[in-house]
Amino acid sequence: MAIDSEKQVSSSNATIVRIVDNIKKSASDSWHYRGLELSNEMLVVLISHPNIDKAAAALDVSIGSLADPRDVSGIAHFLEHMLFMGSSKYPGENEYSKLIEGNGGYSNAFTSPDHTNYYFDINPSLLPDALDIFAQFFISPLFAASSTDRELEAVNSEYEGNLFKDIWRIAQLEKSTSDSEHPYSGFSIGNTESLRTIPKQRGIDIQEVLLNFYKAQYSSNRMSLAVLGNQSLDELQSLVMKSFKDIPNKKLQKPKYSPDPYGEKNRKTICYVVPVKESRHLTINWVIPDYKDLYYCNPESYLSHLIGHEGDGSLLSYLKQLGLAIELSSGDKNSAPGFNFFTVDLELTIEGLNRWEQVIYIVYQYLTMLRKEGPKEWIFNECKNLNEMHFQFREKERPDDFVSNLAGRIRVFFIEFFLPTCFYRHVK
Repeated sequence: MAIDSEKQVSSSNATIVRIVDNIKKSASDSWHYRGLELSNEMLVVLISHPNIDKAAAALDVSIGSLADPRDVSGIAHFLEHMLFMGSSKYPGENEYSKLIEGNGGYSNAFTSPDHTNYYFDINPSLLPDALDIFAQFFISPLFAASSTDRELEAVNSEYEGNLFKDIWRIAQLEKSTSDSEHPYSGFSIGNTESLRTIPKQRGIDIQEVLLNFYKAQYSSNRMSLAVLGNQSLDELQSLVMKSFKDIPNKKLQKPKYSPDPYGEKNRKTICYVVPVKESRHLTINWVIPDYKDLYYCNPESYLSHLIGHEGDGSLLSYLKQLGLAIELSSGDKNSAPGFNFFTVDLELTIEGLNRWEQVIYIVYQYLTMLRKEGPKEWIFNECKNLNEMHFQFREKERPDDFVSNLAGRIRVFFIEFFLPTCFYRHVK
């Protein structure tokens, strides 16, 4: 079952409508960058450097598990798996993986609440071949019935592997205690029960659901691509246009979700968790507005900088003096268009676990003090300078992680200025 892109949209063969060569980068960055806006509304960033060990590429689709149909949990994640299983141009199930893994490369993907990210790295000389196979995932995927059961088992194995990971269990607990009418409450990973057993009982054809989800949610105007190679920027641009120009533009609207995932009746809830591995943590979560449009001043970063400070007079130093806590981290997490969360996580001592209510009281006392003091320009400038220093002297990342991060940010921030946001410290 292949998808005929000509029947979905009338326009293909995208052209370049804007080239951005003035992308802000650090003074120590010797890599070359170029941004592209295509006529199919796809955004692209090219990164060139002659001396790289691995080439890499990532494509981010700004739709994720929050868009799952209510009656089929995990379909966005299942689709992520199925796109690797061949296309009309490259029908072999293992054609992509053979090329990548057989040439010193690595590939993977992940499904987040609001976006899905596909990425790989490979020997630089084989980047053109890999890009062409990769692009076909988003042009004419097969969705072969013969692949469905195997990939369902792969999804289920991923689910079973997470059952004994505390971080995943707690994340699912947070979702399951939210408003059941909000998409945040969904079972995003999926398993054989949600993707096979229950649909079969309800007379739902999972293959049809998969195809309909792809048609309804995947479009070039929701996609951002990052490509790193040892070719020149002009050569990389030609490679991208050759392979990705035919991704159809369905002109889908930008998703936006209800701003309150918990609702009035589900707020102020305390959950007690027995961990798989021994740990003592207290986590406080707040629902906050979606502040992505304020990235230039980054209000969450200001607050996390103060709460996460570890010096004299800090929240953590006081809790340590009382023998209640060992570590503290804070920052935003799990954001999606329409809502966000701010969290404070404390690793407690045994005494702190016994006196957890006092720890919460102290945290709120500190927040009350910050509210009374109000924002300070010198603290904002301190955050700004720390972020700028981190940007100027960033640590080298793995190529696949680098492009994955870039692709996920291009559509959120202006092309000219998105690069610094990848290295700013949002969480202390």
